[in-house]
Amino acid sequence: MKKNNVTVVINDPNRFYFEGLKSSVYENFLKQGFNANYTESAFNSRAKIIFLAEESLSLANIHYLNRRMSMRPLCIFIIKNAPGKGDTPDIKTDSIHHYAVIYRNQSVESILAVVNAQMEQMNNFRTMPSPLGVNRSNNNLTRRETEILRYLARGITNGGVARFLNISEKTVSAHKRNIMSKLNMVRPAELSYWLIQEGWCESLRSS
Repeated sequence: MKKNNVTVVINDPNRFYFEGLKSSVYENFLKQGFNANYTESAFNSRAKIIFLAEESLSLANIHYLNRRMSMRPLCIFIIKNAPGKGDTPDIKTDSIHHYAVIYRNQSVESILAVVNAQMEQMNNFRTMPSPLGVNRSNNNLTRRETEILRYLARGITNGGVARFLNISEKTVSAHKRNIMSKLNMVRPAELSYWLIQEGWCESLRSS
């Protein structure tokens, strides 16, 4: 039976805990039909399951992970020493309140129960509209914006889109900015990622 691959991030300075968590999670996923591939980089764009030590959190990776969560469901776990100890600084608290928490003194069974509950929730999210509330048929996008997205999903540049639609490149850029604003995006790379994740490119290949 072919197993699905899932990329897992485990980033913890305690190597003993790291190896124990890695082994436990691997066996847990194996039972569910997943083959886990591991990395320690929180910036791995393929990672769907992420374990980060509280002391290794930075505003940079919090911002990155929150941005990814706004586009696609992720399971993110913060590893803490024990309840009430080593709390996250105030500057980060509001940004990570939606992450799950596991403790180093928890039993393997209770940790895996948290992991499985979060995975089930993530799978449920996949059947719901995007967290941004936008999809291919969303009424927030105008007909022209949807048309431009179809060209962008083919990898066509702003200039190419302008020639196809017989409009100026500045007009295409303005539409693109409006689209990104509606999707709560800042960088063009985020739009490209969203087009892939939401299936625009796949639907074009199959049409």
